[in-house]
Amino acid sequence: MAGAAILSSFTYVPILLQGLGASDIQVTWIAGAYSAAVFISSYIFGRAGDIHGRRLILRAGLLASTLSVALLFLADSVEVLLMIRIGTGFCVGVYPGALAAYAHDSKMKMGRFASFGAVGWGVGTVIAGFAAGFDIHYAFLISSSFFLLAFLSALTLPPVSGVRVKVPLFPIETIKRNLPIYLGMLIRHSSAHAMWALWPLFLLSLEGADLFMIGIIQATNALAQVVFMLLLTDRFDSRKLISIGLVTSAMAFASFTLITNIFEVLPTQILLGLAWACLYVGALKYVTERNVEKSTASGLLQSVMSISGVIGPLIAFLLISVWPGYLAIMINGAIMSIVAFLMFVFSCRRAAANESNSGGSDLQTENAVVES
Repeated sequence: MAGAAILSSFTYVPILLQGLGASDIQVTWIAGAYSAAVFISSYIFGRAGDIHGRRLILRAGLLASTLSVALLFLADSVEVLLMIRIGTGFCVGVYPGALAAYAHDSKMKMGRFASFGAVGWGVGTVIAGFAAGFDIHYAFLISSSFFLLAFLSALTLPPVSGVRVKVPLFPIETIKRNLPIYLGMLIRHSSAHAMWALWPLFLLSLEGADLFMIGIIQATNALAQVVFMLLLTDRFDSRKLISIGLVTSAMAFASFTLITNIFEVLPTQILLGLAWACLYVGALKYVTERNVEKSTASGLLQSVMSISGVIGPLIAFLLISVWPGYLAIMINGAIMSIVAFLMFVFSCRRAAANESNSGGSDLQTENAVVES
């Protein structure tokens, strides 16, 4: 339900902004402001999930997101929408770290866990796309309804055996332990967000495009993710998945440069679905298997993805200022994904060498207590 809610609003906010008279540059700045709010919130509440318990933070985040997304239905100017998006970003950043940690504590495989989010993305965009065909504001009403269902579902979650951990305000050891994936995700995802900031507008500019077709495009991506997450990702270790995800990301982004009409987008979304399935599940495995402070590590992963959402629109702004259009942004995405792959491989090898020299590193568990 949360996955459906997120993509339902994300897909149609840029189109609403364009309808309110915002320029492409204003769209990128508002996307960056939203991601900055998610970044701050993910850092704060990822840590809170380890200290105060997963379920409390999860429920609070979903309830706050329900209310904040509903406000998008009232947006009637660029300025009002900017303020609402900042508030929504802060609310949306509350729950992901606690949700991933709860799933791991429940002994759920990360590929299966992530696949439910991808199902939500697909279902949410199709339903929101259908609703947007009548009035684009209805897409945000649909999004808020999905968040409400997610909150009601979270009220039924039972306690699970897990840990509460005393986490420092600035968890430097957690950051160092997970630096390879944080760096790789930062580089790849920043270049991706440069594209996603204007992606709905790019799709709308193609021959044969309409709001419902955009929903179908997003759903195709999500369906591909579900298939690959369920059939593939739980069979490989985290490092191999991340490497596959980064290389196929470069291939998918390069394929965008060949698109001439809306129907040619469909096969690129299958490749992109494979890329994100491997990268995201690999990243979740990496941070949940290597850390006792799982909510903190997962929250930091979400923070990295969110700060990428700040950097990405800045990259888009710079690129379209020099080279108007979408081509330069797509080429940049392909190149940066290869850079991220090389950075990840190099960082993993260096981290392995450091652990070998120090005789291995143990997870810090002395402050952990069982949560009942």
